[in-house]
Amino acid sequence: MNLEKIHKGAPDKVKRWMSGSGYLDTDRLRGIGYGNLVLRRQSHLYLAHGVVTAAVLLGMFWVVSGNWDRFIGVLGLDDGRQSAEIEYVAITHAVQLPPPPLIDKPLPPKAPEVPAQPVIPPKVETPPNVGKVKQVKKEEAPPQQTLATQEEIREVVQKQPGVGEAGSGGSVGGIGDGPVFVPVEKMPTFRRQVKPRYPEYARRAGIEGRVFVSVLISERGKPIKAQIMKREPEDRTVFDEAAIDAVMKSRYTPGIQNGRPVKVWLTLPIRFTLR
Repeated sequence: MNLEKIHKGAPDKVKRWMSGSGYLDTDRLRGIGYGNLVLRRQSHLYLAHGVVTAAVLLGMFWVVSGNWDRFIGVLGLDDGRQSAEIEYVAITHAVQLPPPPLIDKPLPPKAPEVPAQPVIPPKVETPPNVGKVKQVKKEEAPPQQTLATQEEIREVVQKQPGVGEAGSGGSVGGIGDGPVFVPVEKMPTFRRQVKPRYPEYARRAGIEGRVFVSVLISERGKPIKAQIMKREPEDRTVFDEAAIDAVMKSRYTPGIQNGRPVKVWLTLPIRFTLR
């Protein structure tokens, strides 16, 4: 058969390709147009094509990832994504109200004149005779009494029931939970500000609003508690949780009064807007 003829002629072909030194004739091998020799001759082309293709793909990925938002905006695929603009304004002074108008009151009736009485000189009394003064021994003398200082009195008063922390509106500690407007020398400022998260429900519904939050800052600049003071509009409570969470996670510098850190209420307006 044909296969048998090929195998029979294989030794003759090998002898023709072999040179006198025992190696294959490379001149005959260069004429072969198939197999491993062809792949080896074209390997440098395949390597160059692979390197160029990888560099082009990497450059395209870098350009697209760096300008992804711009491409999304040009193609109109942003799907209504909006960012929240937060505005922080610290209220550092109390509003002084004008004095009330004067009310005309009728003049009180004049008191009747009392006739002057003659001046009687005071009677000088002689001191009573107490006898001989006896000196008390040092062991029998009562111990010396000392008065409490102002700091000790303030600590005792603060431990009594009915005394609370300061109210809202930028004031130092006082009695009760209401606002006590006592301005401090230096109001707290942000040391690490946390931006509030825009509620997903409000973002989808296109709801905007403004919330005024009062936060109590401790002597170490940590928030103790916070409460909502005002909303715009009044019935829009969807932003309350996000605003309180943001001011409680932030860190502040303490308020300064008479050169010492004190507790103070700080009012922060937070605006939630869509653009």
